[in-house]
Amino acid sequence: MRSKVRFDPVSLGSGAVIAALGALLLLDSSGALGVSVGWMAMALTGAVGAILVLSGLMGRNGRNGSQGD
Repeated sequence: MRSKVRFDPVSLGSGAVIAALGALLLLDSSGALGVSVGWMAMALTGAVGAILVLSGLMGRNGRNGSQGD
């Protein structure tokens, strides 16, 4: 068993981005929004970019800053 549960901001942010993308897909499939393939591709590219930027900002060990800490 783990003795301590740590907060992972990259996973939280990635989950929020994926949830927003899923909501956009759900609204498009229900007919509430008319999103073309080009706009969906742009939203997908933005979601992947946001996840990559977030993971790059947090660093390898999940802390903000350098890996040497």
